[in-house]
Parts: sequence; structure tokens; C-alpha cells
Amino acid sequence: MTNVHIVNHTHWDREWYFTSMDSIVLSDQLFTDVLEELKTHPNATFVLDGQISILDDYLELYPEKLTEIKELVAKDQLYIGPWFTQTDAFFASGESILRNAMVGIYESKKYGDYLPMGYLPDAFGFNAQMPTILNEIGLDNILFWRGIDLGNQVQSPYFKWESLSGENSLYAVNFPQGYGAQQQLEPTKKYVNGRLDKGIDFIKSYADEPEILIPTGNDQLGIISSFAEKVKEINQIGKYNYHPSTYPAFMAIVRSKELEVYQGEFRSPVFARVHKTIGSVRMDLKREIFRLENKLTLEIEPMLVIAKNIGINLSNRLVMKAWKKLFECQAHDSLAGCVSDSVAQDISHRLKEISEICDSIENLVLKRMCEALQLTDKQFIILNTSPIPFKGEKIVKLLSKVNDIDVVGHRTTTITADYVASRENIMEETPAGNRWIEEPGYYIMTVKVECTLAGLGYQVFTFEEKNRVELPVLKERTTIFNGEYLLSFERGQFVYSNGKEYITDILSIIDESNAGDTYDYSPNTNEQPIILEFSSCKGTKDTLILEGEMELPYTLEDRIKSLSTRKFYYQLKVHLTEHGEIEGRLSFKNTILNHRIRVKTKLNHPIEKAVSAVQFGYLEKSNHSLEGWDKKYSEMPVNVEPFEKQVAVFDQDQALVFYTTQSKEYEYAEESLYITVLATTDSLGKPDLLYRPGRASGDTTKKGHIMIDTPLAQMENQEIIFDFSIRLAETNITEDTLVSWRAEKEQPSITYQLQDYNYFVNRIDNKIQNRREDLSLNASAYSLLSLELPAGIMVSAVHNAYYSDAFVIRLANLTAKESTIDTNILFAGYHYKRINSLEEEITDTFCIGGYGLATYLLSK
Repeated sequence: MTNVHIVNHTHWDREWYFTSMDSIVLSDQLFTDVLEELKTHPNATFVLDGQISILDDYLELYPEKLTEIKELVAKDQLYIGPWFTQTDAFFASGESILRNAMVGIYESKKYGDYLPMGYLPDAFGFNAQMPTILNEIGLDNILFWRGIDLGNQVQSPYFKWESLSGENSLYAVNFPQGYGAQQQLEPTKKYVNGRLDKGIDFIKSYADEPEILIPTGNDQLGIISSFAEKVKEINQIGKYNYHPSTYPAFMAIVRSKELEVYQGEFRSPVFARVHKTIGSVRMDLKREIFRLENKLTLEIEPMLVIAKNIGINLSNRLVMKAWKKLFECQAHDSLAGCVSDSVAQDISHRLKEISEICDSIENLVLKRMCEALQLTDKQFIILNTSPIPFKGEKIVKLLSKVNDIDVVGHRTTTITADYVASRENIMEETPAGNRWIEEPGYYIMTVKVECTLAGLGYQVFTFEEKNRVELPVLKERTTIFNGEYLLSFERGQFVYSNGKEYITDILSIIDESNAGDTYDYSPNTNEQPIILEFSSCKGTKDTLILEGEMELPYTLEDRIKSLSTRKFYYQLKVHLTEHGEIEGRLSFKNTILNHRIRVKTKLNHPIEKAVSAVQFGYLEKSNHSLEGWDKKYSEMPVNVEPFEKQVAVFDQDQALVFYTTQSKEYEYAEESLYITVLATTDSLGKPDLLYRPGRASGDTTKKGHIMIDTPLAQMENQEIIFDFSIRLAETNITEDTLVSWRAEKEQPSITYQLQDYNYFVNRIDNKIQNRREDLSLNASAYSLLSLELPAGIMVSAVHNAYYSDAFVIRLANLTAKESTIDTNILFAGYHYKRINSLEEEITDTFCIGGYGLATYLLSK
């Protein structure tokens, strides 16, 4: 007899086409009903969607219910956590996904225990490194729905999921029909025979499992009352043995089984849509989310570690507050962008708040450091927030009365110098009272400084003012050189040479229509992409600036009729480095509706494969055929894929490596690699798209629902700046080299100058007051920790510990090979222990597995 385990749950979207405030209103009664039902029925259980943020919201309304919630959690009736929000699993960085669970578990502990499961019932597919991420947080299992190709990737919905290297693994439970297939448990023949039994039949058609899991619940659905009694009545009707259960109880059964093994991602739209082109909608929000996750991990958290160790103590709760707001923006619908404009405005406001927290922390720390060092206005500080020593160029903003300076002992290049005119009748406060003065003019300069910095610390620099000089003037120019490398713009195309061979048309910008919605890009029938042409080209020795304007179709209707009705202006700046790397910046005001813009790069021969950086690793992919796709898939499984900052494509002769922090979506076809800059749309969901026929996603074609317009998703009149770089390599390029190139890019410029020309360069400069006890710093250079890491190893995080007075450093091996490290040498001078991300001590094996993580707790 087949035993069917039925689990009562809700899936609680914090926001979607409704807002987070709408959800809180709904939770007032529904969550109260949950508590009352569980108290009335001591044997009943309920899963509160695996995210703690919705319970925190409820407790703001009912703080007095904390005790009864803790009691229900302790009795294993109410299951909460482990996530803070239901994270997206493709477009959030690996560190962001990890932190979501870290903060979720940290916050869960105020209620007692947490659901020890990687519960993600509705994410739009899953990256291949979820086993590595969840193992690092102390979890050995996952429950999920979308992305699986059952019968192809695995036969049974219960299996072992291994990381890319096989070093980490999860017990995996899939919901083939989703979390909402059995919404209301009705003890009627119509429901049991027509729906419930058939659901079990479907699962058994793939694998004749003796134990099967069925969740019952749905979006914003409350608890099913008298659950056990209804299951008992169903057993009088159905052909299977149904009984109430819990996810942990079923996972215990899975752990005891012999399981087939799978490696890789889940991104196949067979039983459910995964929205393979959702990575480019609402790119204004996505780009800011990407920027802020980098800002927090690469700048703010390590800066606070430095600050704490020199006597500047700021609460870890400040950073946690920023992370929580970011996790709210990285919930699967929110980060995807398939939300109403009202929700998009809420997301935008949260991102503004995160940015303000980060900027203010940076402002406060840097000013206190410079005051403690008693710097003059002819000095500035540069921080290295990485434990890896730095050698190269940093970009510094300085204010001076002249437009050119020399940093003493360092090669200096002035990039820009913008003059701010003097002002009359300006009040100056003095001990003798206020007086009125003429405030002198000054220059705001952007300067490139060549320097060497020790790891995780700071260094003071002094500059001298020079005689005023004119900055290089752009002249008509079509070719730039740097050593043996050449880039020229000839007959409307870029030609690149590395001294050995040429690539023609290596770089171009493509515009095309988007008839899709906030879930999916979809073209018009007979779509003809438009290559954006440039009408002027100026430059210096190693930099070109190209400008163009074209009349493009303003609307979808114009494009269908082949009408060009709106002018579109754009600029492309390209710089050629000494390594032959092309650094690009595309900028434009978006004046066109319902379109997609992509950067296109090209090799000489057809591309054979792509190797993309993913969360804590690299994944190789080749295009698959789309012929006859509609016979199997719920949407066209287009060859549009996610990447994490870096993707390399290979032809028969060479490789091309693309890097950007501002997009995570690529596609290749024939000789060309395409990176999406944006895809704009006018609707939350549309039916019958070319790439996604049938119903509209987003509920808009359900009975009683309406189409929802999204004018903000058009991003009309927004100024777009898209930075990227392109680098050529041999086809045998190693992962070590890819990691090294990526690490070069992840070195932010963090600088500060004490000056009194403008107190609003940094927003809270003039509000940072002296503390009760003065801070004194004597050293003009300081390093807390300098590491020399083996090839292929990067620092993933440095942050102050959550559970102790120490600090945490996490290393990521982004290569397939195991790497051994001598931690006694690496962390010399520190007490250290290897931990997981919950700061629980684990055995140190002195190695980091392929595509693996190693986290350490350090203290003096």
C-alpha cells in the first residue's frame, strides 16, 4: 500500500501584484487563525513558508503573541524559517543566498528552533551549487518545485543532489505538481477521485515510490482546519493510504533510501515555467540590487572589521538591517521583477535605504579614521577591504584649488577636473560669531593613482598641487593602441588585433522588440534586430568615444509597421588596456518602449560552448536544439542563461571572456555572444507569447483577474550606464586564470579626504561629531590581515561575527580541483577555527574541495 504524507502549509508571497503591506493586512487574520487552530488541535502542524520575515511582520502587530508562538515552535506544531525571505536562486549571488539563510536562522532563534530544511517551493529554478550553499549553512536537504525534468534528469522526485564537484550533497525532495496542486483538502469523491488520487497516480507514473509527499496549501492560503479528521474521511474514499505528516518526518524516510544521484542546475521548464528570460526585466532594480550585494560584501562588512580593530565600533545590526532590506528585494518575485509598479516602487525605496545605510557607514568610518590620523587637506586615505594585497590603480576623488595634482611617490593621472565657481555672501561660523565671506572656487577631480596596499587595512597618501594644465583633448580618431594590441573602428565595425590575428566586428550594440511581459522576453513575429550605428568617433591614444543617434520604432505597433518614430541617442566609450582588454561603457537615455538592448561580441568561428561563473564555481554549457519544444515544455527553453559577473565562450581557435557586474543574462548563437543590457515591457503578464504560448503568467488571465499595466517597467527616459570588459584568451584558458581575472575586477576604490571646500560630498560629513573619548591613530599604514592564497581561491566574505567578538573570513574555491591551504601560515598571529556559516565549529581538513567553501573564525 502506498503511504501518502500530507503536509499543511501556506506559500506566502511578501509582495507580487499586491504589496508587502497588503500581505501584512492578510496575515492579521490568517496567521491568527493558524495559531488558534494549532492550539485547539495539539496534533496539528503547519509550515509558515520557510521564511521568518513574514512572522516578524506579524509580531509587529501582536508582540504579545511571542510566548505562544515559541510554545508552538517548541512542540513542533509550527515550522518557521530557515530563510529570511524566499530567495531567488539564480540571480542573487552565492553570498547573498547564504546570508539570507544565515540571517533567517539568526532571527529564528528568538522564537526557538527553525525548520532545518532548504525549503524553496516557488523559486524559478535552482543554481547548480545549492548543495554547497546549503551544506555551508548546516543543512543537508532541500524541498523544491520548479526546474526539474523528471524522467530525464532523475526518475524519482526523491534523490541525492550533488554539487558540481561532488564534494557537497543534499537529500532532495521535489514537488512535481507544485506546492499548490492540492489546495483545499476536501473529503469528497469529486475531489479525492478527480484530483487527489490522480496526483499520486502522476508521481507513480515516473517512480513507483511506496512513500509519497503531497503538500496541501497555496498562495496566501490559511490553515486547513480539522486537518486530521478530513484526512481520516479521505481514507474512506481514496485508493491510497493518506495520513497527516511533516516535512522533517518525510525527509527522515528519504534519508533511509537508496537514492539516484544528480549533478547540475534545475532550469528546465517541463512541469512548470522557470521564465528563462526573466533576468533582464526591470534592470534598473536588478542593477542596483547587484551593486548593493557587492557593496555590502566587498566594502562595508570588511570595512567594519577594520574599523572595529582600530577602535571604531558600529553595531553589526546596522549591516543586518541593510541585509534584511536587500533580502526583501531578493525574494523570488521581487528580484525577478515580475511585480506590479506599486511593488517596484517599494523595492526602489528599500534599495535607496540600503544605499543610504552603506554610504553613511562608509562616511562615518572614513571620517573618524582621517580625523584620528590628523590628516591635512593635502592628504587622503585609501582602504583595501580585501585581505589580498593590492598592486595596481585606484580611482580617487579629490577636491583642490587647482586642476592637477601629483601624489607623492606614486604615478598619478588626472582623469577629470570639474570647476565649482566661487560664491559670495556665504556665512562662516567662528568663535567670535558669524561673518560673511566669499567662498573660493575649487575643482572636483577624479584621479588615477598607482599604488601598492597591504591587505585589509589603509594607507595615507600626500599630494602636491601642480601648475594648471589642460586635460587631453579628444580628437577625431578611429584607432587606439596599447603595446601590441590594437582596436580600430573601420567602416562601421570594430576590428581588434592582439598582434597575431584579427577579429572583425568584435563589438556592437543590438536593439530589438520585446512583445513579452515582466516574466519573459518574447519577440515579434519576423523580428529583425537593429544594429545601432555610430556617426562620430573621437579619442586619445588608448580610448575611443563613439556617439550615434538613430530613429527607432517608439512602440511595438510602430515596430510591426516598420515605422521609425523616435530619436535614440547613445554613446560607447572603449578603453584598451596594456593586457589587451577592452573596457567599455555604454550610455544612453532610454526613449524607446517595449524593446531589448544587448551588447554583442564576436569571435571568428562558431561558438562551441560557454563556461559561465555561477555561485561559487563555473558551469559549462552548450546550446540545445529547440525543435519540437512545444511537445514537452511549458515555455520555449531558449538558450538564454544566467551568469555571475563572468562568462567565457569558446570557438575552435580562441576564447572570449566577458565581465560585468550589471547584468546576469547571456546567450550565444553562431559566432556571437550577447549580454542583455535591458528588456522593457508594458505588462505584468500577457497570454500567447511567441516564446510562451497559452495562459499569461502572473494570474492575469485567471477568471476575475485583469491585465496589469507596468509603465515603470518601460524604464522610459531613464539614464542607463552599462560597464563591461572583453578579454581574449587561448582555448586552454584555465579556471585559475578566470578566477585571477575576476579577482582583479573585484577591488573597489574606497578613499576619503578631509577638506572644507564642500561638506556635502559625503552626505553626513558635517553631522559626525566627536565621541566622549578621542580616537588616536599613529600609523600612516595599517594592515589587519594580508593573505597569499593558492590559485583559484577567492575571498568570498569578511565580516564581524554574529555570535562572538571575533571576525569571519570565508574562502571560495572557484575551480574543480581540491586546494590545500596551510592555515597555520595563512592565519599566523591569530587564533582560528574552521566553522560553518552559523559559526559552529567543524573539523578543519586543511583543504577546500572543488567549487567549495571554507569559513574561519579569527580572533587575537
